[in-house]
Order: sequence, then C-alpha cells, then structure tokens
Amino acid sequence: MTTIANPDLIVTTCGRELDLSSTELVIERSNSLFSYNIHKLKSGEYIIAEKFYANPFNNRYILLNDEQIEMLKNL
Repeated sequence: MTTIANPDLIVTTCGRELDLSSTELVIERSNSLFSYNIHKLKSGEYIIAEKFYANPFNNRYILLNDEQIEMLKNL
C-alpha cells in the first residue's frame, strides 16, 4: 500500500495544521532557489509560505493576522 501525502496540508510555525488548497493566493513570488507566497484564509488570517527547493525541510509557514500584515506593508 502506497501513502501519498497531500502537499497542501501544512503546519505553521505556531503549530496550527492548515490546508492551503482552501485559501486564496494573494501574492506569488519565486526564483530558482525558493518561493515566497502569501495565502489568505477564510478566517481573514494570512499565511506566508516560504518554500526552499533545495531543502524542503527548511520550508516555513508563518501565520499572520490583519494587523501584522498592515505593519509589514509599512516597512
């Protein structure tokens, strides 16, 4: 029996398990080394997904709320 992992199921840095397939992709950026995407959840929170092609063990999924996103816009 072969088990196939769903690549859309992720765990954020704060430990929440989420399904990226049910989110809205807000920003999508990538280069040859990594991708940096921002997804919006139905709850209004955002996920920053950093995916490193060379080492997927370094991938990070950071959960942010509206206030934190607004603060990032002002940097």
